[in-house]
Amino acid sequence: MRTALNAHQKIPKVREYAELTLTDGTVLSGYVFVDATARIQDLLNDSAPFMPFIDNTETIHLINKMAIVRIQPFDWRHIVRYSGFTKS
Repeated sequence: MRTALNAHQKIPKVREYAELTLTDGTVLSGYVFVDATARIQDLLNDSAPFMPFIDNTETIHLINKMAIVRIQPFDWRHIVRYSGFTKS
């Protein structure tokens, strides 16, 4: 049974290697941060409008999720497409 988290408790994050394609055609390779108990799809569908992304040069970007056209996680065999609408 799951218990509610206290305000001081945090779910650990994991780095997931992925390639992002943005609406302007920019392609970024690097890492997104996902709760250890979640998927990249869950990160895209949460209420935060931006997400942190670290590219291969260790530069930190704050990416507007509405600007993401495609995410290809390198540990998955499929592509997650995001258009600003919740996927089922």
